[in-house]
Amino acid sequence: MIKAGSLYYAVMICVLVGICCASLMLISHYSRIHALILQTHTEILNTNNSAMNYFLGKVDRLEVSGKKVDLFENGIVSEGNISRWGFYKVLKVRSTFKNDIITRHSLLGIKNKMESALYLVDNDKPLQMVGKAKIKGDAYLPKKGIKKGYITSQSFSSFTFLEGNKLRSGNKLPNINGIFFSHDTVGLKSKQVSELENGEVLYNSFDDETLHVLVNTPSMANKTILGNIIISSKDSLFIGKNNKLEDVLIIAPIVIFEKGFTGSLQVAGNEKVELQEGVILKYPSGVYMAGENPEKRSVILNGDSKLLGSIVVSGTRSSKQGTSLVVINKDSELIGQLYCNGSTQLSGSVIGSLSTDNFYLKTKASTYENYIKDGTIDLKSLTKDFIGISFQNYKDANDVYGIIKML
Repeated sequence: MIKAGSLYYAVMICVLVGICCASLMLISHYSRIHALILQTHTEILNTNNSAMNYFLGKVDRLEVSGKKVDLFENGIVSEGNISRWGFYKVLKVRSTFKNDIITRHSLLGIKNKMESALYLVDNDKPLQMVGKAKIKGDAYLPKKGIKKGYITSQSFSSFTFLEGNKLRSGNKLPNINGIFFSHDTVGLKSKQVSELENGEVLYNSFDDETLHVLVNTPSMANKTILGNIIISSKDSLFIGKNNKLEDVLIIAPIVIFEKGFTGSLQVAGNEKVELQEGVILKYPSGVYMAGENPEKRSVILNGDSKLLGSIVVSGTRSSKQGTSLVVINKDSELIGQLYCNGSTQLSGSVIGSLSTDNFYLKTKASTYENYIKDGTIDLKSLTKDFIGISFQNYKDANDVYGIIKML
């Protein structure tokens, strides 16, 4: 005869075994669901990557209107759209499958197509090289060519001043129709920079509407501002070295970066942009200068400063030397592209290409036209993978877009 206690234990064991079996079945079921979710997410992400590459070949079409495509006919629909951000373009790719959505943004530029280190407009004057001045790469030069120069008892001191072919330049700079920098802030959501606490992080995704930050003081200090944000001032703006700025646009008549500042940004001014000693504007940064008064326009890189990206000075041109001036001082460096519809004073280095109307050299004793003293232009040292901007027409069929960074 089975005792009641034994029967109780047997029933309890059966119940526990049943609970364990049910738990294992549930775990297995949810594991399959989780694996399916991960597989779907991975497939959407892979499709998004493929769509990003697909839309890279259709950037100009996307500027007119967005495009949807089911690349692999698997039900994952990807939509591509293009917007402008300073010198560059932002590609937004949104991939959707049922209720799952992945959206990513990438900053686009033109893959390196620089064929010459220098383009100097033919103003019927030769280019004269003084000190350790050197050009590495092909150079478009005036009809009167390039030669050794002499200033205040100093002459050319290197073995050669041109490592490349001499080509004939024209009487004006190449077209820059592809450069559009203006951004309308009317109607944008705005915020006063004074509303930010010191040390507070202000971030705005490129998936959201651009945020407009207004600065009503002559300087900005100890602010962290990142992403899809335009910082503007109606007057001069001094950027302190303790600011952290990444991917933003700055629009002001005069912008000065304090000694030691480091960041990644683009600037649009119409009077002056200056990098004090030791300032580093990381890739992909840029400076755009335009305006109606060429005698007030200048971009200045002081000693030990560095800009990785592009400088463009356009707008109304003056026949007067030393106007619409770009100054790259001794020990300062531009890595990328320089386009100056005016005068360039070069004592530092350009690793990449330089296009200018004329060179300008000012010393304590005098001024000189079409002189380079100790400055270097070195296209050969620029990586072939560099992605920048195009100085040609923006519909140029030879332009190949590349991804600079994910935003």
